[in-house]
Amino acid sequence: MKSQLHVIAMVLFAICFLYDIVVWGGVPALPKVGGHIADSAHREAPIAATYIAIGSPLDAAVPSLGDYAYAVLTEGFSEGFDRIREDPTVAMDLIFSTTWNPTHRWIKAMYWGAPVMLLVTTILWFRRPKAVHALRR
Repeated sequence: MKSQLHVIAMVLFAICFLYDIVVWGGVPALPKVGGHIADSAHREAPIAATYIAIGSPLDAAVPSLGDYAYAVLTEGFSEGFDRIREDPTVAMDLIFSTTWNPTHRWIKAMYWGAPVMLLVTTILWFRRPKAVHALRR
């Protein structure tokens, strides 16, 4: 089992990353606040900007993913929409400061899950047990 920890961490990274690009890729499609969130992400949150840049074409190409992203983002961020419309420059601060509901908590956990799992995968990859061959054939 210890020899496969890096594989498990890599799978968890892939799950987090795919979730992030699908969900954050739907940000520009949010009516009235999507552009504000995307602009704020480009200024303040390079990881979110990357997820948006990679995920937007994916969500546009596969409409069911775009619908899923819209539903998750609306459920997670809806409590902050009014404040984001009032002051668009603080969109990322609002999104990452207070937790509004369980969906918002999950979005934030997965946001940070991808970079953390990438780091864990890298560490486990370099520390994985190496095969030792005692006798040559």
